[in-house]
Amino acid sequence: MQTSNPVFNSSTYQEAPSWMGALSDAQSKPKTMSVQGTAWKTLYLLAITIVTAAFSFGMYRNNPSLILPTMIGSLIGGLVASIIMLKKPQISSFVVPIFAFSEGLFVAAISVAIVFYSPLASKVGGDAAAYAMIGQAAGLSLAITGAMLFGYATGVLRLSNFAAKVVGVMVGGVMFYYLAAFIVNMLFGAGTIPRVDYMTGPIGIGFSVFVVVLASIMLLLDFRFIDDGVQRGLPKYYEWIGAFGILTTVVWLYIEILKLLAKLKSE
Repeated sequence: MQTSNPVFNSSTYQEAPSWMGALSDAQSKPKTMSVQGTAWKTLYLLAITIVTAAFSFGMYRNNPSLILPTMIGSLIGGLVASIIMLKKPQISSFVVPIFAFSEGLFVAAISVAIVFYSPLASKVGGDAAAYAMIGQAAGLSLAITGAMLFGYATGVLRLSNFAAKVVGVMVGGVMFYYLAAFIVNMLFGAGTIPRVDYMTGPIGIGFSVFVVVLASIMLLLDFRFIDDGVQRGLPKYYEWIGAFGILTTVVWLYIEILKLLAKLKSE
């Protein structure tokens, strides 16, 4: 099936086996993909993203004119990185850390845009309240990721093939809406396509809750890709692709949680 992470192809998602078996197989095949290796690479990429974002908030707060170019550049960079990994997965170890750095800039830029300059910013409060909200969103994102990982590893949270396809279609629909609204509103003026993700009230909050849940479920597909890759004995460089998938989903989850917190504050 297809997911919002383009590096995950349709042949990947079969019924996911136990991670305990994956750990045993990985120990006997040191040159193939392993759960441990993917986990360390994911932590490495998250560290790059978080540190880059932390040191970049001030730059975008003091120079808001840099926000839009950064967001556009990061979107293009993410697309290029995905294409490169599809065509040349062997060089993922060089491409993905660079992507994580650009993702950190993107996180800082969009965070500042949401809490200081978006339609939701007026109710957030001063700088201290805004940065506190950013910290809350980051903490909740990591907590949800950990909870979903625990649920998957213990077998409590699993998706059937049909459910995985439905999730993939819904994620694709949300991403298409975001991209279309971003491009059309940039070309023809704000409001040409209403941004439900920035609306307050029951509809706006309900939409944000739905997307947060969808992004959380998307993590299960990322874990499933890794699990299946280990069982199939994929080359070790696929660990970077698995880590890339988790990073992109966690960043998406963080952005949606930040929007939701800002909406709740406005109420």
